[in-house]
Amino acid sequence: MDLKTYIESGILELYVLGQLSPEEEKEVQDMQAKHIEIQREIHEISLSLEKYAQLNAIKAPAQVADRIFENLPSKSSGTTSSVNNTVVTPTKTGLSWNTLTTFFALLSVLGFSLFFIQKRDHNSAIQKYESDKKACDSIATQQQQQFAIINQINDPNNKIIDMTPTAGYAGISVYLHYNVVNKKNFLQLVNLPEITSDQAFQLWSLKDGADPMPLDVFVDNNKIIEVAFVDNTATYAITIEPKGGSKSPTLERLIGTMGVI
Repeated sequence: MDLKTYIESGILELYVLGQLSPEEEKEVQDMQAKHIEIQREIHEISLSLEKYAQLNAIKAPAQVADRIFENLPSKSSGTTSSVNNTVVTPTKTGLSWNTLTTFFALLSVLGFSLFFIQKRDHNSAIQKYESDKKACDSIATQQQQQFAIINQINDPNNKIIDMTPTAGYAGISVYLHYNVVNKKNFLQLVNLPEITSDQAFQLWSLKDGADPMPLDVFVDNNKIIEVAFVDNTATYAITIEPKGGSKSPTLERLIGTMGVI
């Protein structure tokens, strides 16, 4: 959570009002020690409560006033007094105890504490909404990509080539959607062999009289993926390689080939 969101969450108001758990208070105190913006905001909240209390003289518990006192700067000497709960207006040079302590009772009546709690919950709900929205946007993007792939493989210029498996990999099923017109290749991975976490599949371009050219490295299965198209390729092949791919194919783990010429 960034500093602006933290300040706007309502937790600082609850801190000044003494409505946080010990763990939450410790968190606010740690933030206050690290950030001058937090110190300034707590000071402003305390001043606002003190001014409001002067306009609404209502008696309140001393511990709340203590918290407000902690966050107000000390002033020059002045006199305050309270007899039989009678509120005395503070002098210009000092703070009245009663004017500072009156605020809590008014908050109890008006439900200000509940308001601050609701504000914090509201901000949490907004953050959850934004997180959920990003997740939905990501899913929507993936769906759009899949629709685009489906449109590509339905191109009438596509040639669908079934992979010819090598010995030991008879159960695999892969289709190459090969389009020489728009120069695009898609692999439809129906069933590939199991590999370990430190392995991956790698596609190769094989040309007559040339060394195998390393292409895409992937770990997908039961999926359609776009892969490289290389002009003049005679055959595409797939091997199992160390994770990250290899510069030359491991022929012992050649799982199949797809001839395009």
